[in-house]
Amino acid sequence: MNEKQSGSPRITLAALVMAGVATLGLSGVSHAGCAPTPQAAPAPGAAGDGAGGFIQTGYFQTDWRDRPAIVGLWKFEMLSKSTATNKNPMPDRTLIDFGTAAWHSDGTEMQMSGFRNPSDDDVCQGVWQQVGRNTFVLNHLALAWTSGSYTGPADIRATVTVGPNGNHYSGTFKTTVYLASYAAGHEFDENTVLAVITGTFDATRVTMQ
Repeated sequence: MNEKQSGSPRITLAALVMAGVATLGLSGVSHAGCAPTPQAAPAPGAAGDGAGGFIQTGYFQTDWRDRPAIVGLWKFEMLSKSTATNKNPMPDRTLIDFGTAAWHSDGTEMQMSGFRNPSDDDVCQGVWQQVGRNTFVLNHLALAWTSGSYTGPADIRATVTVGPNGNHYSGTFKTTVYLASYAAGHEFDENTVLAVITGTFDATRVTMQ
């Protein structure tokens, strides 16, 4: 990899840890959407008068302003930060990845890494779920490459919260890189852990301005 400007520590392990990682990401259970399932309720007067009509109640995305706060295009940065349960092999605030991330209303997400050379795989995808008013969990899957060879999947789990103005989110991530192979049926093995990196997420929305 090319060296970044001075003051931004880099480590060779980052190539392994984030190989193929266009990044972010925590979500134990993925979901194709985040809006509550609309509920059917009897129409006024239906109970007791034999009326068979129903009205729909719930959340409907009828306008772009009704979409979950996370939906859109973001510029993101991931920095390392050790936790009480995980000691990273690099100093805190080491740049792990940066780039753009698109969170889609159907519950999918795609990231393009500015840290990775496109020839080493700089695009990966994930799924997300809303767990609070402006809080979201991400299960992001990357395919790691090292020295021109596929080494296995990298699982990024993240929890992020969108700020009050809707144009910034921040949170934490945990990336686990596994050893796998090209052998049929073993491309996504998660039996051998190569590295675990924890850290922080920070992102700014890309707008028309």
